[in-house]
Amino acid sequence: MIVQNKEIATVVVQERSDGRLYDFRIKFKKAYKEFNANNIVLDMSNISRITLKDVMEFREISEIHKKLTKKSFVIAVGANPAFKLPEAIVCAPTLQEALDLVEMEEIERDLGFL
Repeated sequence: MIVQNKEIATVVVQERSDGRLYDFRIKFKKAYKEFNANNIVLDMSNISRITLKDVMEFREISEIHKKLTKKSFVIAVGANPAFKLPEAIVCAPTLQEALDLVEMEEIERDLGFL
């Protein structure tokens, strides 16, 4: 797992795309407290066979993160996921679009819309 601090968010990337997402989820949940005060972008766009189940594994932590910290949690899922993007969790096709969504949510919070 690679953690990168960007100006607008902390980006967490899975190092390999070998499909071993269970280990990635465990590592992410253990490391979460290190960056939970920031906006978070989880970059899963390099995973070749990402599924809706893989994305939904992060639903609970996404909801808790948004509720407790009032910060964004966005998952980059790749350009052509084989599933319909869920409404329950914020997803974007690319890392750049995920960062753009975080920026838009920051603006909405500043204006009092979120």
